[in-house]
Amino acid sequence: MGCFTVSRAITVRVLFTAHGVFSIWRLFVITNDPQNWYLLLALFGLAFETAFTLYVKRGEDWKWFCPSVFFYLACLVPTIWFLELHELNERIREHILNTTSSGGDETSRTTSSWNEMTTGIIGTSGFNSHQWIRTLEQLLLLILILGRWMLPKGKLTHDQLSQLLLVYIGTAADIVEFFEAFNEEQVKYNRTLCTVILAIWSWSVLQFTLVFTATKGRKESPAGVEVPAENCCTPDVFGIIMSIFMQDGPFLVLRMLLIFKYNVLSYTNMFFTCKNTLVCMLLTYRFVVYSTVHVGYC
Repeated sequence: MGCFTVSRAITVRVLFTAHGVFSIWRLFVITNDPQNWYLLLALFGLAFETAFTLYVKRGEDWKWFCPSVFFYLACLVPTIWFLELHELNERIREHILNTTSSGGDETSRTTSSWNEMTTGIIGTSGFNSHQWIRTLEQLLLLILILGRWMLPKGKLTHDQLSQLLLVYIGTAADIVEFFEAFNEEQVKYNRTLCTVILAIWSWSVLQFTLVFTATKGRKESPAGVEVPAENCCTPDVFGIIMSIFMQDGPFLVLRMLLIFKYNVLSYTNMFFTCKNTLVCMLLTYRFVVYSTVHVGYC
């Protein structure tokens, strides 16, 4: 077991733990609910996984699945849910108070009290609760990318690891863009839509627990002619399916729902709807071509 491998494995898990504890602390500060500290139980799973990886796996991570990322998400995803739902309840409460208030002074007092509550949470930093939530969400994606980079690469080659990191960056950018739906007027006060967005987001970030880059090489015949591997269910196929069913497909369905049912015709929503449509079409085309080329070897 190399010291450098062990140090990288420990550093990444310490980073996961620190961000998890900080996020739960922010949730406690915003909601003032001590029961939220129970979310730390997921980090005990991370501690057990760390010990197992160091003493059984000798510092090397798993080939197809990353349990450390899973436990990290098991801590962060519920925390983000509670933060977003708390923010949603406050938005709805403010909206109801403003629409039912008849006097201008009363409305001004309501708005003023809301601003004081949201901007005074952290004191001198100037961050309100909405900004804190977005910061934690983006830090989650950034730490996932950095963590995958720092983790021992196992049987991955440097080229495969770089490809995986580039895929992670593109995935993270799409997920950040997906949260722009919360800014739509038809969405920000709709509890059902906000819950659906969070559910799709939770489903999409599970991609980071999977590693589909450990592809098999080509076989060579005795004459030196390269022959594709016999198994057509390659990591490339799983990667295409994962992209369609865990990201672009659900994103497209939601955005189409916003357009045709809730009449969300903003430039942002229309642009990303077209983008997800094109990506799904290209992924489907790639899957068909790949299957056609390898059909003789399945």
